[in-house]
Amino acid sequence: MVSRRALLGAGALLLVGCGPPEEQEVNATQVWGEQLRASQRALAAYPPGISSRAKASARVDRLEALAGAAGETATATPGLEAALNAERVALQTHVAAVGQLADRESRATLADLIAGTAEAVSALRLLMDEPPIVDAFPGQRNRP
Repeated sequence: MVSRRALLGAGALLLVGCGPPEEQEVNATQVWGEQLRASQRALAAYPPGISSRAKASARVDRLEALAGAAGETATATPGLEAALNAERVALQTHVAAVGQLADRESRATLADLIAGTAEAVSALRLLMDEPPIVDAFPGQRNRP
């Protein structure tokens, strides 16, 4: 029969080798590259003549400077629905990056990107005759 004290001792031995999980080092260039690719896909999805397209292009230009590369040439079948879906994905990508990049400058840049992308989502929804905001927390994945 095993005593409670023996079980506690065995548990303590198991925990000795376990410490707090090591934090993974974040590659900022890689994170900015993800932001760039998401924004490029959103820009590619805009149909011509939509005013939000110019702001999406400015976000891509800003991210190209941060990512240190031109990124990829994104292709999409342009349309309001496609642009809305791509902007939603970009918004989720920007929100997720806040937890990865902790320096003040990165957080300020991400805040600008989140605000601009959320504005684009609202503008596209209005063009589609939908209410501009339907989520309590834009950019967060919907939970079942």
